[in-house]
Order: sequence, then C-alpha cells, then structure tokens
Amino acid sequence: MKITNKKFIHKITNKNFFIFIVLFYFNFPLYAQICSETQSNDLKGQFINNDKFNGKYTYCRFDKPKEDIISQIEFSLNIDGNVNNYIYIGGMNPSIEISDLGVISIFDKFGGMQSPAKITYLTSKNKKLIKIGEIYLDFSLGQVTDYSIENIDDNTDKFIETILSKKQDFFISKATLSYTDYFILFLANNLLKTNIDTVWKDKFYTKLLSMGYEDIITLYNQNIFYKDSTLCKKSQNEKDAFGCRIGNNQLSICYNHVTHNLLYRFGNKSNIKLELIKELTNQNESDHIITFVNKNTQYLINTQPQNESIQIIQNGKRLNNYKCEKNTVEPMMLNSFN
Repeated sequence: MKITNKKFIHKITNKNFFIFIVLFYFNFPLYAQICSETQSNDLKGQFINNDKFNGKYTYCRFDKPKEDIISQIEFSLNIDGNVNNYIYIGGMNPSIEISDLGVISIFDKFGGMQSPAKITYLTSKNKKLIKIGEIYLDFSLGQVTDYSIENIDDNTDKFIETILSKKQDFFISKATLSYTDYFILFLANNLLKTNIDTVWKDKFYTKLLSMGYEDIITLYNQNIFYKDSTLCKKSQNEKDAFGCRIGNNQLSICYNHVTHNLLYRFGNKSNIKLELIKELTNQNESDHIITFVNKNTQYLINTQPQNESIQIIQNGKRLNNYKCEKNTVEPMMLNSFN
C-alpha cells in the first residue's frame, strides 16, 4: 500500500512557489510594478545605415512610481528580420520621435519650465538596436541654458561621422527636423567643430532661426562654434547675443537672462579692456543698433548683416568706426531672449 503525505507535498509546493516568485522578481524587477496607464504605438522607418525597421513600443506608467522612475517604455522592433527589444525607464510621459536623420529619440521632460530633461538616442548597428548616447538639458524660463552628455562610445562618433558625410545637405535643405534632432550633433561636438565649414554653419543658423530654436543656437555658439572666442560667461547666466573679431580683439554682446541686462565686452579672455552694462528695457527699440554709454562716449553696435561694426561717438563727434572681420560674426540673437 502506497502512503502519500499530503502535508509534506503541500509544504514543498509552497516552498518551490516562493523560490519561483523570488527568482522571478530579481530577474524581472520591473514586472513587480503595476501599470496605472498603458499605451501602445506602432513604429516604422529606416535608420541612417539603411536598416529598415517596424514594430511597436508600449508605454507603462507605474501605479507606485519612485522619484524619476515613473514609467517604462518597451520597444520591440524587427530590424531587417532581426527582432530587437529595448526597455527605457523614465519620467511622466516621454515622447518618441522617428527622425529623418535615421534615429529614434526619446525626449523625457521631468517637470515644468525649470526642470531638467533627458534625450536618449537609438539607432541600429549590424541589425541590432543600440543606444548612441544621452543628453541632459538644464532649463531656465523655458529655454535650455546648459547640457551634459552621458553614455557615449565609439558607436557615437561613427554615427555622427555618417551624418556629417552623408546628411549635411539633407540636414539643411530637405530633412524635417524636430527639437531633439538639433541636439544630436552635440554628442560628438569635436567632430562637428572640425568638419563644418562657415557656409554650412550660416545655413544651419538660418534653419534654426526659422524653427524658433534660438536657445539651441546659443548653445552651439558658446560650446562649439565660438567656444574659444566668446567673452560671455554662461556660468554667470549669460547668453551670446552678438559677437565678432575686430583686429586682435573680440567684441561680445552678452545677455544676462536673470538680471535682463546687456553687457558689452571688448578685449580677450585674459584681458577685458572695456566692459559696459545696459538695462534692457525694450528689445525692439532699434532694428540693428545697440547703444552703450560710458560717460560722454557712446558705443553704437551695428548688428545688420554685412555691416557689423562698432561706431564710437564722443561729445557728439564721431571718432572711429571699426568693422567686424568676416567669418567671425556671431548672428544677432537679441530678439530671442525673454
């Protein structure tokens, strides 16, 4: 006669079930979260290396979020026959965009106008979905004031090189670009600085201005294109408003977005020969001329394209008119500041 100990079997079963739950939790910790909101969307496009993809991403907002771990986005993409999965953990409601430049961007804003944000960029390599980098953005009054870059590797440089070699004209004339697209080049700004000529840069500015992304232009000026020459101090809440070389000296007109003052600086980084401050009461009081006063002397800054210069008037008498050197002029940005 066979005797079965049901109590013993019940204990073993409960123990095995407990071990299974523990192992499941530690291998798949995100599944311990319950979604209070879910959303699924289809994705279809082509990466910059011509790999075609289709699939979807599923958004889950956690029922009990912790700090910045508020939601999860799970990507499931078929890249030319290879199925790829990627999980992003982030903020309240990250937005997903497919760029004409051949990249998927995840824009994650963590709060209001003053809160930071993060952009994560995905592309493909050998039919595998990879992350090429992340950019963290600092905001003030709704505009980006600074940025930092994290999680980049050799894939990033190769990706930017591909953009620079294949997409330069497309970037300017044909591509419909989003806000996040303009930050892609920051991922490898040394490559950008050495591979972009003045003509392309001027076209780039024109497109940025037409899109209303003046704060991004300021970042490019201060961090890439005019990093070595500008006298504006971003550590002191200053943005580049205008600038150029005059002889051996740099002229920089800076806007302090906290005090709402304009600053005139002339000289070089090691020796500021003249600094003047002007309270900005009416940004549109003149189309092209900004006037700074030092006792009985006026400094008239002409920012009109092709006529950029400093005119000095003392006691009503014109003393000098110094013209800016070509190919050193930072475009006038005054009307972009609030």
